[in-house]
Amino acid sequence: MTPYRFVPHTADIAVELVAPDEAGLRAAGIDALRELLVGSSAVRAQQERPIESRGKDAGERLVRFLAGALYLYDAERFVPARAGPAGVLGEQFDPTRHTAAREVKAVTHHDATVQRDDQGGGLRATLVFDV
Repeated sequence: MTPYRFVPHTADIAVELVAPDEAGLRAAGIDALRELLVGSSAVRAQQERPIESRGKDAGERLVRFLAGALYLYDAERFVPARAGPAGVLGEQFDPTRHTAAREVKAVTHHDATVQRDDQGGGLRATLVFDV
């Protein structure tokens, strides 16, 4: 099962993440963000950039983590490959290998939720990306 799926939303792009724990939600969130940014372009996990996952609850921690990864893409053209133990692993954007799919302006706090998944026993999160 894919750990994320895009769901209908009025103006932006919403994603639903499913994982056994918060680390899994971060991993699924990076996968979804990477698809939005560079589509199916292959991204290597060559370097790790630190991102603190801080916040009062799981939803805030997830939004801040993904916002940190988006900042790295916007400011440094660092494309996320996957979540790592201390942040995000990825590589510099290479126009010969990566195709910019769309501009993602923000990971929003609006409608961000993290709940226990009664079906799978893990966590289920819903996030909205401002595009």
